[in-house]
Amino acid sequence: MPVRPGRLATMMTSAALALTLLGLSACSAEAEDDGEHLSLADSYAPTHIFAESGVKVFMDELSQASGGGVSFDYYPAGQMGTPRDLVSLNRSDVLDIAPASPAYLADQLPLSSVSDLPGLVEDSCTGAKALFDMMSPGGILYEEEYEPRGLRPLWVSVLPSYEILTVDRTINSPKDLHGLNIRTSGGALDATLDALGAAAVSMPASDAYEALSRKTVDGVAFPFISVLPYKLQEVLGHSTTGLNIGAFAIPYVINEDTWDRLSPQIQKRIERAGKDAQKSLCAAVNTDTPAAIDTIKGSGVEFNTPDAEGMEAFDEKLAPARKLWAENMDSIGKPGTEVLRTYEHNLARYEGASK
Repeated sequence: MPVRPGRLATMMTSAALALTLLGLSACSAEAEDDGEHLSLADSYAPTHIFAESGVKVFMDELSQASGGGVSFDYYPAGQMGTPRDLVSLNRSDVLDIAPASPAYLADQLPLSSVSDLPGLVEDSCTGAKALFDMMSPGGILYEEEYEPRGLRPLWVSVLPSYEILTVDRTINSPKDLHGLNIRTSGGALDATLDALGAAAVSMPASDAYEALSRKTVDGVAFPFISVLPYKLQEVLGHSTTGLNIGAFAIPYVINEDTWDRLSPQIQKRIERAGKDAQKSLCAAVNTDTPAAIDTIKGSGVEFNTPDAEGMEAFDEKLAPARKLWAENMDSIGKPGTEVLRTYEHNLARYEGASK
């Protein structure tokens, strides 16, 4: 059927108007990208692996993806306060992005400390993938703990295989820990040290050097990758190997109010940058750990793997820890058993996928 000239003109005008509106919409989206300025703070030095392989990757990736339109104010090394302070500032909308480690926030994120239980994780990437699934929208930890607090995890790092490092005592069995004060990051690790017979002393990692120097504590529960940034090898004399008494998880979270005001384009770029940061960070942890062990040994710290009898004694103490944690969570009305089962399932799935 032929189109009359007047009708054709009207159609062409409508099409031109639609294209103009589409162009204006695109320009508006670009303008949103151009104006975004986010604040990010943590308690780690810029040379720490969390900052160098995680935060820096996140900020650089996001800035590049937006053509420089998204910029940051970054406050490292505890400039804005303690780990607990940072979460409070994030929730009150003073900071846009901050770490929210369950170990430091056991009263607020008790279920998320499932990642800190002994004997679960040896590979950082496997642990991060398994945990982030649970912390993402739709995951049990997101729905139980992060969403109700207005927090949205962007990426998570898991430091696996915690060992016990002491100033002047070789640890071969749990009885060697009796009477010792051992620094921990808190959370589930405190209960693990208590089960082993040591007195757990929760404190920020930045305070560990002075506490060891003054003999306020007799040792630390640490992953090897974290010893060097705090120069703890200078004041330590002995370390266990092969115990894997726990892990440490640290998700970086964005305030949900901040998230909601961002354009969909920026939200997608943030999610992509978070995935890149998580991948970069876990790979760096896995790669740098052997070198860290060599450096610690080279500084004079003596490494000791408990003998068969000692390892059996440790296993007897550590084996019930996961079940006891879950039962304790269940007893206060939280789905501890479900969370532990989900985490173990995720770990098995990702471990199987990597083989």
